[in-house]
Amino acid sequence: MKAGSHSMPEVCCEARATIHLVQIEVSPTHPLLVLKRALPWAAITDVMTRQWRQNGKNVDGGRGLPWDVSLYVPLVVLMLIKGFDSRQMEAYLAENVVARVFMGRPHEVKAQIRDHSNIARAYTALGKEGIDAVNRLVLKEAHRFGFVDEGSLSADTTAQELPMGYPNEPGILRGLAQRCGRALTQLHKRGVQGLDSALAQVQTILRSVKEHHLFATCTTDKRQVLPRILREVGELMVQTRPLVERLATPLDRVIRSARLRLMAMHEVIQPLMGQIVHWVTTGKVAANKIIHVGIPQARAIVRHKAGKKTEFGLAYRISRLGGGYLFGERIAANADERQMPLKALAGYRAIFGPQATPELVVYDRGGDSTLTRQRLAAAGVKDVGIQPKGKRPWSVAEAVREQIRSERGRTEGVMGTLKSNRYRFNKPKERLWHTLEMAGPRSILSFNLSKLMRDVVALTR
Repeated sequence: MKAGSHSMPEVCCEARATIHLVQIEVSPTHPLLVLKRALPWAAITDVMTRQWRQNGKNVDGGRGLPWDVSLYVPLVVLMLIKGFDSRQMEAYLAENVVARVFMGRPHEVKAQIRDHSNIARAYTALGKEGIDAVNRLVLKEAHRFGFVDEGSLSADTTAQELPMGYPNEPGILRGLAQRCGRALTQLHKRGVQGLDSALAQVQTILRSVKEHHLFATCTTDKRQVLPRILREVGELMVQTRPLVERLATPLDRVIRSARLRLMAMHEVIQPLMGQIVHWVTTGKVAANKIIHVGIPQARAIVRHKAGKKTEFGLAYRISRLGGGYLFGERIAANADERQMPLKALAGYRAIFGPQATPELVVYDRGGDSTLTRQRLAAAGVKDVGIQPKGKRPWSVAEAVREQIRSERGRTEGVMGTLKSNRYRFNKPKERLWHTLEMAGPRSILSFNLSKLMRDVVALTR
């Protein structure tokens, strides 16, 4: 091995009194180090510091252990580049020399800079707003290098599938009963009286759901059991409503948490009951149907596409700039697609300025609307590349149509890339809503950072 300016300590597997230092040379042309020199660290640090301050981290030198901004900023950025979770990042930092150089800690004495719990806290405290702000900085930096063609904007909608089973009605109601049961059990342990009938009703619902799954073998039997489960769930809500009102001002933290969970289930069951009744009576999935009582933001997205009439999860609008860089936004399930080209333009201007306007805006036939075309033209868009419905004429020349078809294909392809195992847009591992809403923007930012790294490396060769 050659002696270089960058080195890291390596502790032998056997317990010894001395530490053996291994000198390893790291090339400055390594892709991660090339990207490090290209990123706007001052702006990224300002964004992350502001978010951590809002989430209670000690970034201003207050009492207690200070929050090491100089450590966590490059750590989170590297975690996003690699697409790692906190445990993978912990292992990567422990054994990778380039990671230490990227973070500016090549001579750190301890092999473990931070454990996965601290890494997870740093990422979680960044929040969705922090991820979006860093993504805008990355896009601006890519534009400064000339990698972004701001004259082209292509957008489309997609669904972020969540890691859950098929959302059948008995399963959804079982989840509601289980959450009510856990809350009631917590209250019982805290000495709250009058819970026996509600706890018994929870077990009744769970037995009925098991009967539906195991013994209702035909559609007729299932249609008979499901209304009974609905009635039993309704009775559970009736029994727990006075309990929620009675515990309106609890002092105990556990009681307060259990009450909030019961209140959440009461809020969910109001729209969910009507949606299930709609399915029982019509056999069709209601638009915006709640598919998970623990994540009520996840809905049924009715597409009527060939082979997949309904998708389940979170709806997103993905916008692709010329050059291949992305930005996106979570939208309401079954949102009016005729408004999506205008929303994409608004997102574009949020990045490049209120007066910035692309020459070409591309969208599929779902966005076709006379009013939308007029608004885009009035905003200064030269070529409105929205595919017309039916036999309506195109509003652009034939030469532009070829470019539109090419942009449409690239947008579809990049959405498939986002959903790959590399970027994990689909079926993220997060379970809590605070981190789950970060999963989509995180995948987009990870994609942009990886693309910027490839582009700057190609530029330096």
